[in-house]
Amino acid sequence: MSELTATELRDVLQQTAAYRNARAILNGEWAARAEENPLFQAPMTIADLRFARDLQAVGVKQGPNFTDYATVQQWIVANRESLTVDDLVWLRKDFD
Repeated sequence: MSELTATELRDVLQQTAAYRNARAILNGEWAARAEENPLFQAPMTIADLRFARDLQAVGVKQGPNFTDYATVQQWIVANRESLTVDDLVWLRKDFD
């Protein structure tokens, strides 16, 4: 069974920016956040994606299935503007 790290658990309990980023990824709200606040143009980070995956693994949040190749590819297409090259490599690493 997967577990959250101590830092991740603290982030969930304190509803930190890291948790809000992961939640936005899982809820498909990353682009909407950028539209609401034009100053928020930061790309996703691997840390954001990893936290989102970890939240899924322990059942805290549901979202896209990052273990399914087709789902990951569709998710990449939908979120391409917010992803860096490193993010793409990280998302595809389990399928190469």
